[in-house]
This record gives sequence, C-alpha cells and structure tokens, in this order.
Amino acid sequence: MEYFTEHHLKVQRTARYFTYGTLTNQTEQVWFALHGYAMLAKQFIKRFKVLDPEKHFVIAPEGLSRFYWGGFSGKPVASWMTSEDRLNEIDDYIAYLDQLYQATTQNINPNTTINALGFSQGTATCARWLAAKNSKVDNMIFWAGPLPHDVDWDKALPIFNQSNVLFVLGDKDEFITQAHQQDHNEKLQKLGLKYKNYTFDGKHEVNEELLLKIANSL
Repeated sequence: MEYFTEHHLKVQRTARYFTYGTLTNQTEQVWFALHGYAMLAKQFIKRFKVLDPEKHFVIAPEGLSRFYWGGFSGKPVASWMTSEDRLNEIDDYIAYLDQLYQATTQNINPNTTINALGFSQGTATCARWLAAKNSKVDNMIFWAGPLPHDVDWDKALPIFNQSNVLFVLGDKDEFITQAHQQDHNEKLQKLGLKYKNYTFDGKHEVNEELLLKIANSL
C-alpha cells in the first residue's frame, strides 16, 4: 500500500529580467526576448545591441530554474522547464511572462510595435505563452527551434495568424537538420499557419546581422 502523495503549493518568488534601451513615447519597437536552454538573460540580451536603443526597447526575462552547467563547479545557467512536473512549470512561466508583459506595455504608445522572439528552448516557451491568449504581439519570431506539439492549435492558430510569424534558422545549425526543418514546414502548412522562413550562414545562434535586417523590416 502506497502512502506517498504528490502535492503542490503556489508560492511567490522573485524573477529576474534584463532590459536594453529606454522605454519612451518615441520607442518604435518593444521586444520580449526569450533565451535558450542553459543560458542567462544577461548574456542573451547582448545579442540585441545591434538595435538602436532609442528606437528599440528589449526585455529579456530569465527562466525560473537555474542550475550549474557541468557539475557543481560549472557556471550558473537557466532553463525554462524540464519534463518533471512540466505542466505546472509551463503554467508558472506563462503567468510570469504575462505579468511582465502587462507591467511593460500598459503605458506604451499605442503605435509601438510589440515583438516576441524565442531562441532555441525559448521558441517553445514563447509559443506556449502566446497561445494562452493573455498577451498579444504584432510579430512572433521563432529562432532555431520548432513549435511545440502540445499547443491546442484549434485555439492557437487564429491567434498566431493575426500576427506576423517568422522562423529563423542557421544553415549549419547543429541541432536542427534540413530534414527536421522540412518536416516542420509540412506540419505548419497542414495546420494552415501563415509564416515566413529566414536562413543565415551560421550555427545554433542569434545572427546579429539578420536580426537587424528583420527588425528593420517589421
């Protein structure tokens, strides 16, 4: 006979995020930049220094789970979630991102463009967050990562198709082969998702030259 029972308790905790630029009435674009697995927001946000800080305001939230990379002597890094108690971890980061979104956008100029960019593990995080319908963006940029399979696309598809959806991938990405990309494209087309693909000469990284080009086109 088992006497062990799993329980959950909602608690308040402190989340960390970094910003680049200054949010003013002259800000043209606000970016929510979600880092990948085993990264820190303070490092990831440096990729956005190619953007004009007077026109762009970048918010880089950090995943709620930190650990040491490579053992106890390794550097601290962060993750958005793992497979353990995953549904609660997803609910927690969606609530976190929604709260950050509301705090950032409640007083912005209504003409300001709002972008969400997820890199690697951050692509799934970004997709699940936006599919929850509490935070609306003009442009969704999924960089070096596929959309997650566990989104309710019957509900999410109209939300995504109201935005400009972009997928970005390096042609030498170590984790996503061309075969994986082709399979992903076929799934998106079957869903009826409207999107554009961008590629660059590089690996599993945020290419600053292409980032600037995309920013100028939005």
